[in-house]
Amino acid sequence: MEFFENLEKGVYRKGLFDEDAKRWAQELRNEGQGQDKLKSSQFRNYFHEFRRLEDAFERYKREAGGDEALAWSRLTSQIELLRAKLAYGGRSNGGPLQKLPKFREKMDELLSDAKTSPKHFAVVMLFLEAVLAYFYGLEGERGGEAAPRSPERPAQGRRY
Repeated sequence: MEFFENLEKGVYRKGLFDEDAKRWAQELRNEGQGQDKLKSSQFRNYFHEFRRLEDAFERYKREAGGDEALAWSRLTSQIELLRAKLAYGGRSNGGPLQKLPKFREKMDELLSDAKTSPKHFAVVMLFLEAVLAYFYGLEGERGGEAAPRSPERPAQGRRY
């Protein structure tokens, strides 16, 4: 996926965090039927794995005395490991993501892009956060209107 209008200057492509993120969220929200639909908790678990990688990168930089190249070389193996976990989740003998090929494909694409460079990793984090926000925004919508809330569960802000 192309994230940058200008990589050297760190200028993100227009439409990335609104149009593209919203489209991705809609595609993920529409995947599967009934029990086989992507659950918010499944998506959130992978988002948290990305966040864990982000925290690890900062920790690696501190441990390396600010040497970003050394920290990055340590992080790329962690990104590869998360790609392996994603593949394992899609295994054909009962993996929790078995019936969610679009989700696996999109997460794998993001992990592949994230591995390109620290700048790519940072924009992937922002993009994934936007997709997750739109995904939650679509949750419960019926025909363009939000689903009614039960009286015992008042509206609250979401925590990712």
